[in-house]
Amino acid sequence: MLETVSKRHEEWVRMAISTGSPSHLAEDIVQEVYLRLHKYRKTAEPKLIAEDGSVNAFYMFGAIRNTVRTELKQEGKYVAFPEFFYEEAPEDADSGFEDRYQVLMDEIKEEVDSWGAYNSKLFNLYFKTDLSMRKIASGTGIGLTHIFSSITKYRQEIKEKFTEDFNNLKD
Repeated sequence: MLETVSKRHEEWVRMAISTGSPSHLAEDIVQEVYLRLHKYRKTAEPKLIAEDGSVNAFYMFGAIRNTVRTELKQEGKYVAFPEFFYEEAPEDADSGFEDRYQVLMDEIKEEVDSWGAYNSKLFNLYFKTDLSMRKIASGTGIGLTHIFSSITKYRQEIKEKFTEDFNNLKD
């Protein structure tokens, strides 16, 4: 199983970066995912490797994202840029970068709060905790498909509204 999965190693490293891992730790995160997959191979393999031998990228994304959150304790963060823009924050950030970053995070929080109690709570459950969509579904009684489509919609709305601000922040 790991031999098949590791053929796309560089893709998994990029995926780790896109889910919030600093680039210097992405390789370690992917290695940790491999260890977890090996440890739980009996339950992971049927979900990860399709009958045709291809790798389920969505399953890997979930494993990588959960590992990033677990390993880096990101559940306290409001929203990581990579969740929406699939890019890293600049490494050579100037002294005002942190202030501009916080202003943008506050604007995103304000936008989410304007969506109403139900939508903002669902958004915050997913992005501010380490709960998976399945755990949210079982804990709230909301259907998994509804949660998935809502999170996709939320992500798209944030991306559409704040891409220009994010690009200005990087420059």
